[in-house]
Amino acid sequence: MDATIYTQLQSQLPDGRVTNNPDDIDASMSINPLLDVGEKPSCIVHPRDTEELKEIIAFSNRRTANLTISSSAGTHTRGGVDAGKEHIRVDLSPWKDIPWINRRNRVALIQPGVTYGELLAALKEHGMTLPMPLAPRSGKSVVAAITDREPTIWPNRHWDYGDPVASTEVIFGDGSLFTTGSAGGPGSLEAQRVLGGAQKYSGGPSQTDLHRVVQGSQGTIGTVTWISVRTEILPTIQEPLLIGTETLDDLVSFTYATGRSSLGEQTFILNRQAAAMLMHGASGTVFDEMHDSLPGFVSLINIAGFERLPKKRIAYQKKDITTIAGKNGLAQSSRIGALSAEALLVAATAPCGETDWRHGLSGHCLSVFFLTTLDRTSEFADIFSTAATEHGVDPRRIGIYIQPVVQNHACHMEFMIPFNPGDTEDKKRLRSLEKSAVTEAARAGAFFSRPYGFSQDIAFGRYELHHTLLKKVKGIFDPNRIMNNGKWGL
Repeated sequence: MDATIYTQLQSQLPDGRVTNNPDDIDASMSINPLLDVGEKPSCIVHPRDTEELKEIIAFSNRRTANLTISSSAGTHTRGGVDAGKEHIRVDLSPWKDIPWINRRNRVALIQPGVTYGELLAALKEHGMTLPMPLAPRSGKSVVAAITDREPTIWPNRHWDYGDPVASTEVIFGDGSLFTTGSAGGPGSLEAQRVLGGAQKYSGGPSQTDLHRVVQGSQGTIGTVTWISVRTEILPTIQEPLLIGTETLDDLVSFTYATGRSSLGEQTFILNRQAAAMLMHGASGTVFDEMHDSLPGFVSLINIAGFERLPKKRIAYQKKDITTIAGKNGLAQSSRIGALSAEALLVAATAPCGETDWRHGLSGHCLSVFFLTTLDRTSEFADIFSTAATEHGVDPRRIGIYIQPVVQNHACHMEFMIPFNPGDTEDKKRLRSLEKSAVTEAARAGAFFSRPYGFSQDIAFGRYELHHTLLKKVKGIFDPNRIMNNGKWGL
């Protein structure tokens, strides 16, 4: 990096908020032995507020200095923050304010550095909670997860792929500050609230829906400075249930039927490998003992009662779920083998610790995920099992996580293979396996809406017109290409 850029940044942001300390820079890099190492940031910048962030973006436009944005604390593993070119890292993880929580409208406004543990604690004081991903690591930024469209485990509160986004404030790459949704006006946020506004609607202002431009862009279009998220009332009582089966197809009809009737709250499907990985990583359960006690697949469905008639709500939902399970030749239970429904629910709805639960078993994990529909999940499971066998990897090592999204209209499907990052031969096999399995899955119709690793090449290589359109969109919002220039060939 031009030495004058570093000097000028230091003069703009005194008090040590610009650093080129090698230890800090190394710690900011993604650690994933299966990915090509990205370019290290030349320095790390910690803006104090939105005005300073705007100044940094304006400075970068003047000097055409490349920026990457991070808001999660701890170790990055997917490579979303990495850059292929020289860049300045802007770290928003210290932005921890939660300026507003409104129970009446079930909404909270948060800054990018707020983690799930911090937000859950703040919401609990107001008798609320929020849909969240499956056991996020403790340093995971809520804003980072939502803007990456990570699926939540509460599908019947998921009405749109953008949820739980309500409104956002974004600084686009050209330096313009923009508020989306009902926050777009008229008037300031405070003036809107005086009139009863709550910044809860995501569409707008007018006919725009620009939060969708930023969501999923992995920092290539703009930077979110705050987001308002839809929250939910905290359950008064809960009764989680487990349904176990040896084959995945047996769970598909059951999951569709319960979803159509909006039965249960949090729900997801894990195979025995993934369930044992989750419980091992989140609660320290012995992996082998858990793994060997489980059937091929387990599904959790949590029944919850809220403020009004909670016991009656639990009773009728449990009766209906039992009936649907029986029609599909299944049985529900509070425990299967060494796994209790209550323990699984606790692990799923709380941060798992500093280390992602996927990495707790062997040190790291190959993770491939995409969108499909529930009725096709067995087909994709066969694709990955076949690819594993062909590349000398035991298919029993593959963890499978299936998460219904948008009222069961589709599902997130994830394949996880834990590995020792020091095993060179195993890493070589997994790289080859990933390339083969992703290629075949894409050919079968898998939609890589959040591309990482080799799926990036597939996502943009197979859909040249989409890639061309994305370049045009970036040219509109980031004409000087300062937001992670080079990522995805943008």
